[in-house]
Amino acid sequence: MARPQIPAGELGNIVVGILPSGRYRARASIRDDSGALQRLAAVADTEEAARADVRRQAMAIGTGSSGALSPSSTIAEAVALWLSQILTRAKAGSLAYSTYESYETTARVIIVPRCGGVRLDRLTVGRCDRILQRILEEETISKARRARAVLSLVCGYAVRDDALGRNPVRDVQRLPTSPKKESALTPKQINAIRELMQQWRVTRDDGPRPNYRSLIDGMDIMLGTSVRIGECLGLRRCDVDMTTQPPTLTVNGTIVSTKAQGTHRKDSPKRSRQRRSIALPSMAAAAVRRRLALAEPDPQAFLFPTRTGRSLSVSNYERLLRAFVDAERTVLSSLDIDVDEYTTHLYRRTAATLIERAAGITLASRLLGHASEQITRSSYVVTAEQVDPVTAEILDQVLGG
Repeated sequence: MARPQIPAGELGNIVVGILPSGRYRARASIRDDSGALQRLAAVADTEEAARADVRRQAMAIGTGSSGALSPSSTIAEAVALWLSQILTRAKAGSLAYSTYESYETTARVIIVPRCGGVRLDRLTVGRCDRILQRILEEETISKARRARAVLSLVCGYAVRDDALGRNPVRDVQRLPTSPKKESALTPKQINAIRELMQQWRVTRDDGPRPNYRSLIDGMDIMLGTSVRIGECLGLRRCDVDMTTQPPTLTVNGTIVSTKAQGTHRKDSPKRSRQRRSIALPSMAAAAVRRRLALAEPDPQAFLFPTRTGRSLSVSNYERLLRAFVDAERTVLSSLDIDVDEYTTHLYRRTAATLIERAAGITLASRLLGHASEQITRSSYVVTAEQVDPVTAEILDQVLGG
C-alpha cells in the first residue's frame, strides 16, 4: 500500500537520530503550498531543540503548520503572545503606544487575574458571558466594556493562530453603556465661571497664585472650537492663523503621556481622520492672542508651555481644574452647575450642544470631527426637553385649526 501523500502546507513525521558527535539531527519533509516536496534538517544539542528547529523551518515554508498557541493554551498565554504582537506594532508606529498601554493594563489588571488560567478549548460563549457579567457586577460598566473589547481581541488572535475555531466573545450578550452625561453650560454660567477663575485665590499666603490664566484661556478655546484637552494643549504657534477673517485654528495633533515615552505631542488628533481647520469665534480668538503673546517666537512653540518650553500635560491641566472646582464647589453649585460632571469634557459637550441647537446635528458632528452623527448625538449633544414651538405652527398649517 502506497504511503499517504503529505498534504500541501503540512509537515510530515520528524525523525531524530544521534550523530557520532553526540548531537541530535532531526529530519522531516514538508510539502509547500505549491505542492513541491521540501526536505528539512536540523542539528542541535538536544532532541527537543532539533525538533523545534525543524518546526520553525516548516513554519517559514508552509501555512499549514500550527501557530504558537494550541487549544490547550491558557488565556494568560494567549494574552502574553498577543501583547507581544501589539507591542511590535506600537514600536513600528502602526499603533499608538498609549493604546498598547491601555490594552496591557486591562489585560494585566482585569482579565488575567479573573480568567487567566482558563484553557482556550474550554472558553465557550457561555463562559465568556459569565466572566464578563461577573466583572460588571463586581467592578464598573467601564471596566466590563474594556475587558470585553480586549478579551475579544485576544480571542481573535487565537482564532488566527488556529487555537480557536471561532471568537466566542462575539456572541455574548451586550453590556450596558455608561449613563449619558446630561449637563452643558449656559452663556450665563460660562461668564460666571470666567469671573470666578479670575478671582480664584487672588490673595494667598501659602505660595504663588495658581495659573488661572491657563484655565480661562483653555476653557475659551475648548468652548469655541470643541477640541479635546489634549488637542488644545498640543496647539503650537504654527497651528493658528490670526491674519484671516475670521482667524483659524488647525487641529493636527494632541498631547499624550505614556510610561515609555513620557509626555509628548502626537502629530495627529485622537483619530488621524479628525484633522480639521476651525474658524475661531471672538472669545476663542482673544484667548489664542493671549497665548501667542506669552509663547516663544519659534513656530513650533506651544501655546500652553511649561517653564522649560515643553507642553503642559493633560494631567497637570486637569489637576489645576479639579483644584478650582473643589475650591469653588459651593459657588458653582449655586449656579446650577453639576460639579460632579465638571471636567474638560464639559466644554466639548457644551460646544456640541449649542451648535446642534442652532444649526443641527450635521454641523455639530463636523465641528467635533466625528465620522458619524450618531456618535455626536448619543455621547455629546444634550437633548433639549422643550420641543421647538414651530412644530405647532407646522401642524396648524397642515391640519388646520
